[in-house]
Amino acid sequence: MSSALGRKVAPDATGGAGAQAHEAPAMHLVASGSEAALQLPAAAGQAPFVWEPMLARLRHGAPLAAQYALFPLSVLLVWWYASGTELLPSNILPSPGAVFASFLDLLHGGDISEHLFISLWRVAQGAALGLVLGLALGVALGASPAFESWIGPSFRILVQIPSIALIPLLMMVLGIDDSLKLFIMTKACVVPLALVTADGIRNIPPTYLEVARVMKLSRWTLYRRVVLPGAMPAIATGVRQGVAHVWVALVAVEVMASAEGIGYLMTWSRQIFQLDVVLVCVALIGLIGFSLDYGLRRAESRLLRWRGRE
Repeated sequence: MSSALGRKVAPDATGGAGAQAHEAPAMHLVASGSEAALQLPAAAGQAPFVWEPMLARLRHGAPLAAQYALFPLSVLLVWWYASGTELLPSNILPSPGAVFASFLDLLHGGDISEHLFISLWRVAQGAALGLVLGLALGVALGASPAFESWIGPSFRILVQIPSIALIPLLMMVLGIDDSLKLFIMTKACVVPLALVTADGIRNIPPTYLEVARVMKLSRWTLYRRVVLPGAMPAIATGVRQGVAHVWVALVAVEVMASAEGIGYLMTWSRQIFQLDVVLVCVALIGLIGFSLDYGLRRAESRLLRWRGRE
């Protein structure tokens, strides 16, 4: 057996030279230490083991998936044990099965879908307005020293005021309709996006601006071809942070001042002591926030892939 390692199967002697010329490549064994690995030949014009990168990603992704699932599964097991042994009364800590059954009831009844749609529509409105205003303000703060000296100090004072702290005051001025929620979400999005965008513009390498000055680019071309692409990594990070702040701010304002939405549903369920519905809302809030962040991270990595090729 050991003498056959590394040798190809010989062609049939009766086949002649023509048979040898058209003979398909044969499999052969390659000795690697004390083990023998079966090696398949590569087809003409095709790299061998084209499936190996896929297998490597699967082997690498499996431990990562196990690591990500370890903590939530541990929490679920502790929760299941605590509810099953009645460490807390069932009306205080409902079982995972009861919470899942409540989720199905809410889903079939349409209540959860209606409240989620309202909340997500509000997020879309607040994020759209906040991204436009935050990007414009960040570019102005980063590119204009005069604008920074006039507006910068006042803006930084506003930054230190949490969006939630403005809710009681704005409730007296705007009421509890959607204008209150839009204002809070916009403020929550503008702050991180403007700050990160301004820092990204200030950190553009001076050589980029020198080359643009030598080429005598117009102001519009300078911003379009140099400033915005140079600050794009910071802008992408600011967009992701801004959208995350929008979602958090919306949930907070819906809990405090709303008559519909996922935050309102959670507050109303707490008032009538339906803690299974409260836990459903908490889980959905976390999953939606994670999905928004994950999707924006993937979009950010694809958008900025050119940075690795510089």
